[in-house]
Amino acid sequence: MYRDDHQEANLTSAKYKKSMLYSLLLLLFLSAVLAIVYLTSSNNIAKQREMRQYAELGNMQASLLAELNIVGTDLAYYAHSELAISTLQDKEPQAKRYLTSLMFQIGNLYKHYDQIRLLNDEGDEVIRIDQLRDDSLYLVPDEALQNKADRYYFRELAGLRPQEIYASPFDLNVEHGEVELPFKPTIRFATPIYGPAGDFIGAGVINYQGKDLLQIIEALNVHEHDKAYLLNGKGFYLMADQADKEWRFMFPEREQLKFGDDHPVAWRKMQQAELGKVVTDDGEYYFSRFQLAPDSLFTIVNKESAYLVMFVPESKIQATQQNLNNSALIAFLLVSPMFVFLAYKLASAQVEQQRLFSQLTFDARHDALTGLYNRSAIIEYLGKNISQSRRQKSDLAVSFIDVNDLKRTNDLHGHEAGDDLLRGVAEVINMSIRNGDFAARIGGDEFLIVFVDCDGRCANDIMERIQAAYGVMGLGKTGKAWSLSFGCTQLLHETDDVDSIIERADSLMYEHKMGQKNQQMP
Repeated sequence: MYRDDHQEANLTSAKYKKSMLYSLLLLLFLSAVLAIVYLTSSNNIAKQREMRQYAELGNMQASLLAELNIVGTDLAYYAHSELAISTLQDKEPQAKRYLTSLMFQIGNLYKHYDQIRLLNDEGDEVIRIDQLRDDSLYLVPDEALQNKADRYYFRELAGLRPQEIYASPFDLNVEHGEVELPFKPTIRFATPIYGPAGDFIGAGVINYQGKDLLQIIEALNVHEHDKAYLLNGKGFYLMADQADKEWRFMFPEREQLKFGDDHPVAWRKMQQAELGKVVTDDGEYYFSRFQLAPDSLFTIVNKESAYLVMFVPESKIQATQQNLNNSALIAFLLVSPMFVFLAYKLASAQVEQQRLFSQLTFDARHDALTGLYNRSAIIEYLGKNISQSRRQKSDLAVSFIDVNDLKRTNDLHGHEAGDDLLRGVAEVINMSIRNGDFAARIGGDEFLIVFVDCDGRCANDIMERIQAAYGVMGLGKTGKAWSLSFGCTQLLHETDDVDSIIERADSLMYEHKMGQKNQQMP
C-alpha cells in the first residue's frame, strides 16, 4: 500500500513537472510563432500604409495637374484662335462678338475661372468676363475695362515666344492694391498673341480659382486624422491644418511662418528629393515636389514648384499598432489554454506510458501478492552476488523459508487467511533485513533471502528475529502464533552455484521443520 501511494505521488509529481515543461515549451513556441506573425503583420501594415499614402499622394498630384491642363487647353484654344487675332489686329466687331461668345462657352463649361480676358498690346482689356459669386458670368462693359500694363504677368509676356504660356505664382488675388476679401486664391495663366507678321498684338489671360485645387486635395484626403499640406517652393503654407498659417507671404507685416518652422526635420529632408517619406517622432511625412502648372503638353514659363505633403500622426500609427497588439494578446489568450491542455494531455500520456512500463517491469520481477521479488529475479541476483563475493572475497548467505500450516489454514479458514500468512512473512522480512539484502517469494509457501556481507551465523540470527516477529504478528492478528521454518547456509565451496546453495539451504530448512515437529510431539 505504501509503495502504491509513493508511486502514485511520484507519478503525480512527474505529470506536474512534465506538464509545466511542455506548457513552457509550447507557450514559447506559440510566442515565437505569434512574434513572427506580429512582426510580419507590423511590417505589412507599415508597407500598406506607405503604399496607400504614396497612392493617395500620386492621385492628388495627378488630379491637380489634370485640372491645370484643362486651363492651359482653354487658354490656348481662344487666345491662339483666328478670332482673337482678328479682334486685336483688325478690330473686327463681328470677330469680337464671336470671340466673346466662345469665351462665355468656356466659362460656362468650366466654372473654375474667376476671369477670362483678352488684352491688347498696350495692356488694355478688350474683353473681360468675370464669374460672380453665384457662379454666373458677367461681361464687363467697355467703360469698366482696365489697363493691366503694369501687372507683372503682362510684363512677363514680352519675352515669350508664340504658343508659350506664363504661369504666375499661386497667391491671393489683389484688387486696387489690397488683398481681396474673402481670400481668393488665384493662379494667372497668360499667353502672348502674335499677328501674322510676328508682331506682338496682345494676350489671353485666365485667372484660375485656386480654391478648386485646395478642394481637390481636401476631397482626396480620405483617411481620418491624416493632414494634407500644400506648400509653395519656399515652404510657405498654401493649405495647412490651421487657416491662420496660410498665405502669410501675402502679408509682410505679419510673422512669416513656414512649414520648416513647424516641421524642421521633415523640411530639411524634403529639400533633398522630389518624392519621399520622412519619419520623425511626430509621425510620417509623405511628400511630392512638382510644378504647379500644365504639364508637358504646353511650354510653360515661370513654373512654380510646390510641395504636396501628407502627414500621418504618430498617434494614428500607434493606434493601429495597439490594435495589432490587442489582436496578438487576444490570440495568445485564446490559443494558450489549448496549448496548456495539450501539454497536460501529452504529459499525462507519457507518464501513464511510463507507469505502465514501470508496472510491467515491476510485475515481471515481483510477486503480486507479497510485493517481494519473484523466483527469476532472485536467481539472477544470487548468481551475480556469488561471482561478486568470490571476487571481493566477501561473505554471502542464503536463507530458505517455508511457511508452516499454509495448506491447513487455507482448508480451514479460506485462502484469504492463507494469504494473510504469506503477506505477514513478507512484512516481517522487509522490517528485518538490511538495505543490501534481497528477498523473494519463490513458490507457494517458500521464500528465499540473500544476505550480502553476511555469513551463516549472521543470517541465522536475523532469521530468528524474523521468526519471533512472525509469531508475535500471528498472535496479534489471530490470537495464535504463526510459524515458519528456515534453513541458512553460506557460500562455502568453489563449486557452489545458485542451485547448490539453494538446495543446501532447502535441506537445512527441512531439518529445521522436522525439529519443530519433533518438539511438538509429547
